[in-house]
Amino acid sequence: MPVGDGLKINDAEKTLGISKMAFFTRYVILVCLFLVGCQSLTFDVAFFQPPITISQAPARPITHYSLYNNTTLVNLGEMKAQVPSFDGKGLLLASWTPHSRGTSGRPTFVVVHGGHGLVPTNFASALWLRDTFNANVLVLDSYWSRGQNENWATRTRFGANMRVLDVIAAGRWLRDVQNVDTEQLFVMGDSQGGWTVLRAFTDDPFINVQMTGLYRAGIAAYPGCFSYGTPTAPKLSPYRAPVIVFTGGKDTATPISECPKGVLESAQKWIHYPDQTHAWDSANRGAAGVPVDGECGRAMNVYNKFPVCRSDATTNDMRRNIHAFIEDLRTRPAHGVTSR
Repeated sequence: MPVGDGLKINDAEKTLGISKMAFFTRYVILVCLFLVGCQSLTFDVAFFQPPITISQAPARPITHYSLYNNTTLVNLGEMKAQVPSFDGKGLLLASWTPHSRGTSGRPTFVVVHGGHGLVPTNFASALWLRDTFNANVLVLDSYWSRGQNENWATRTRFGANMRVLDVIAAGRWLRDVQNVDTEQLFVMGDSQGGWTVLRAFTDDPFINVQMTGLYRAGIAAYPGCFSYGTPTAPKLSPYRAPVIVFTGGKDTATPISECPKGVLESAQKWIHYPDQTHAWDSANRGAAGVPVDGECGRAMNVYNKFPVCRSDATTNDMRRNIHAFIEDLRTRPAHGVTSR
């Protein structure tokens, strides 16, 4: 074969090789985007910021409790539109209770709700956090503000990615307007709120940038933890900051069988209660009442009327662990968080 022809063949092979490489590279990127969970490269903020249409909380939410009895009656702030949304196009409803001696120099907790929206358990958690840590507390709504009562379908635009943007918006408002110490700023969520916490602390390029200078750590109680790498079931873990997770062995709402191994094992601490259902800390007599230990009921969720059984012993153990988790962090310097 003539030398010239050989060179032409080699050039063609090189060109073909480059084309194959380009095709392979594009294929890998597409797989990454749609299967592996790199959707943060194209985080659709507009999709995950449904319009805010409501400026007043319902007096009687769908679970039929009195909002007044779970806020004003127990000296928590009124639910009102006050936290600017991530996209700046509206105000999220929230109950903000600053400490009477000022917001600085003390912990601040943001409490985020599950798929039924805000329920008495969220306000009871806020009360316990306020009184245990002499803390500021913000109970944050994500559904009512947008004309929704629930997100029982779960993997929708009202899921973890939307909720994370609300958590970021709340953190910015607390830092910039309320002057809280971000080294002592924590977020606690249960059920879909726990899913939100796991997502908020996941090592993700988009979220990392937005969370910089905000929260110190997260608390996730009986969280949803499917991690499919899609926009409505996004990647969870590893975590960029400390997270403590609590799960129940009889939980049929957010069973740990749905969790990839790393989602739970990547947490700084994971505590599992084999005998517990979903929402063992249910405030079944409201935030102002004394809960009835051992009382069981069922969720309103039309897709899964899962059981909920109150356990004082498990609630107390969870709270002891939360207390130890928070106090340990407060004794150590934060990394990557700038205090106000």
